[in-house]
Amino acid sequence: MSELTIATRCSRLAIAQTREVVALLSAAHPDLEISIMEVTTTGDRDRTSSVTTLTEVGAFVRAVQQAVIEGRADLAVHSCKDLPVEGPGGLIGFYPKRAQPWDVLCGHELSTLPHRAAVGTGSPRRAAQLKALRPDVEISDIRGNVETRLEKMHSGEYDALVLAEAGLRRLGLVAEIGHRFTIDEMVPAPAQAVLAVEVREDDPIVEVIAAIDDADTRSAVEAERAVLAHTGAGCRAALGALGVVGPHGIHLTGFVEDEEGARSGVAEGLSPGLAARELQAVLGL
Repeated sequence: MSELTIATRCSRLAIAQTREVVALLSAAHPDLEISIMEVTTTGDRDRTSSVTTLTEVGAFVRAVQQAVIEGRADLAVHSCKDLPVEGPGGLIGFYPKRAQPWDVLCGHELSTLPHRAAVGTGSPRRAAQLKALRPDVEISDIRGNVETRLEKMHSGEYDALVLAEAGLRRLGLVAEIGHRFTIDEMVPAPAQAVLAVEVREDDPIVEVIAAIDDADTRSAVEAERAVLAHTGAGCRAALGALGVVGPHGIHLTGFVEDEEGARSGVAEGLSPGLAARELQAVLGL
């Protein structure tokens, strides 16, 4: 196959992520002709529901996946953390090498954040961990794409924002970063900074797309999403997990805040499933 169509959301970040995949595929298969098909999702149209709720029901990915299932596109590109743990079936995913997974504070360094500052985030996970660091801050829910959120901060509606470093880098907005949270300060979301490339599992282009799959990223994502799956795909929304593949298997760091309180921990396992089960035991999940 010499021509491929990639389905993606129509946001500037989604297009940037898709172009990243286009570059990887073109490097692996120089003869490919690749076009991008933009899809408007339910999450793009819904400007009132919380990001957590929309992610749980797949509002940012279902329409893009459907374009592949129906044959209108050959593959789809998503932010992997937007994918519900239970997909529609019939699709197989590949994961290019992960970008920087960290959360960052925009608008201020952590040390210069004013007392009772208004900080915007739509993530209960980020809110819980920021409140542990700075109990005085006022967390405010925020919607919109990266640029819209930054505009709201610059207009004075928020003093600061918590965003993903990877998204800012992909948009060329690194200068907005005031503080990068360490793993001890803020555990990222499962699959944060990972791109998921989905294709029909019976499509011959599976072998073409497999060329950009990164084995270490896959192992880390499978471990992180296994922890997420155990929680019921969002019933404990304040959940973080980050896997790193090393000589002794997968080192997995986790955070959760639920009705039993906030806690964090680390675990190791020789496989994604073993690492996930060890972390669940450490966190009492």
